[in-house]
Amino acid sequence: MGNKLKNAVMERFLGAESSVSQLAEVEGGEDALVLLQMIQETVIEIGEMIERRVSDSDAVILVLENLAEEIYETSRLERYKDERSREKLVSQLKKARDMVVSALEGVYEILFLPYKASMWDALESVYLEAADCTDCNVRVMPVPYYHVTEDRTALEKEYEGTMFPDNIPITDYREYHLATELPDVIFIHNPYDDKNSVTSLPEQYFSSELKKYTDHLVYVPYKVCSGKVKEFYCVMPGVKNAWRVFVQSEQVREVYLKYYQPEKIVATGSPKIDKVVRNAVHKPQMPDTWSDAVWGRKVFLLNTHLNQIINQAENMLLALEEIISIFEKRKAGAVIWRPHPLSIETAKAKNPAILQYYQEIIKRFQMLNNAVYDETPDPQLAIALADAYIGDKSSLVTMFGVTGKPVFIREIELLGQSVVSCWEQQNVQKRLEEISVNRRLKSVYYERDISVEAYVDMVLDGVDILAEKRKPEFSRLAWNTQGDAGKQIWECVKSELNAVEENHGQCNYLHL
Repeated sequence: MGNKLKNAVMERFLGAESSVSQLAEVEGGEDALVLLQMIQETVIEIGEMIERRVSDSDAVILVLENLAEEIYETSRLERYKDERSREKLVSQLKKARDMVVSALEGVYEILFLPYKASMWDALESVYLEAADCTDCNVRVMPVPYYHVTEDRTALEKEYEGTMFPDNIPITDYREYHLATELPDVIFIHNPYDDKNSVTSLPEQYFSSELKKYTDHLVYVPYKVCSGKVKEFYCVMPGVKNAWRVFVQSEQVREVYLKYYQPEKIVATGSPKIDKVVRNAVHKPQMPDTWSDAVWGRKVFLLNTHLNQIINQAENMLLALEEIISIFEKRKAGAVIWRPHPLSIETAKAKNPAILQYYQEIIKRFQMLNNAVYDETPDPQLAIALADAYIGDKSSLVTMFGVTGKPVFIREIELLGQSVVSCWEQQNVQKRLEEISVNRRLKSVYYERDISVEAYVDMVLDGVDILAEKRKPEFSRLAWNTQGDAGKQIWECVKSELNAVEENHGQCNYLHL
């Protein structure tokens, strides 16, 4: 039990005890009945909270039920006028208070607050570890969000609570009250508060509000870097308001440390990489609706991000048309296009002039018999099923690179300017090996070096010139590829909870 809940319980009981004392000062009648009703409601509310939090709560619930009945009888029989009756009631309240505090000791309320189902993998492996703890009530409560305009005018409201995996029990946000429950820990993956001009959570779920209800607000980024993180992300409100921030690597941690004390930023690896590692061992089942398009073919994952919609829309549309043309002619290959989940919303908000044409391209793509337009809530499915990657620089680059499979980064500003425009193994292999030495990511194919068409043909031929460099390079960037980042995060958080309970120590897992 955290200090916030303990203090709240104590305040409620002390308030009830004070109300009993006030009974001696009122003349009776309506004023006395109102006071007794308030005391009874406090006892009932605490009883309901104990039932939610403590699995073996029969004894304390019985005491609270008897106390509520005693209050009722005191009111009905007007025993509140008798000093000994009032003293007995105060004594019963103190006994109940001690029992409630004792029952709550060592029982923790853990709340996960995702909003988009496609970003759940940033928290999932932490949740799975927490859910195994018998002394924790662990809840996943997806919260709604709004699409917003450039000036943050709220548009339509979205809620994705029904889109989470079947093995994740969902708590309805309309039935959970932070001010009452006061969770010991709240996990978030959205750091933006009012700094996002595409989507926004309701204000009551801003990090600035959440920290009022817990001593342990934990931020786990949904972004996976292929190097250092941009400093822009380090100063978002959710980072500033968090008690701990668990980051992907020591390299990323060094950037955050420009702004925060060392104990706040903890390098553990990313839970998103945990799932990549797990799916490599236990490959997820292909959806039936995908089978006809991809079965028996080399599968390419096409990933498109938001920056191009905002800043390079014309080239982006041309690049998508090129992909359609390539796979119209190459039936040995299949393509799974996974646009960023907020692509349509971003086009509406940031570049509405392209929206109609962009949607027409989507329809043309969906008409290909060797193509899948991936709108599933889990990006990890396409990563696990694809044989090669084509796409923008995003979190998926590192996630895909960890698998060791080929990665091609589109540079649509260089469309049509690739050094190698067609695939001929003898002429191309040495050239690409030479070029890669000078690239930041030396195991990745760049559009400036080889065209997307030549890359597709190379993969279809079963060739991957840079394969040997890839796993070592991306394992270094991901930092933790053991699949235990979620476990490390949870162990750090749990050790702090235990230390607080015992009133000593702090989490010392600074760079696990």
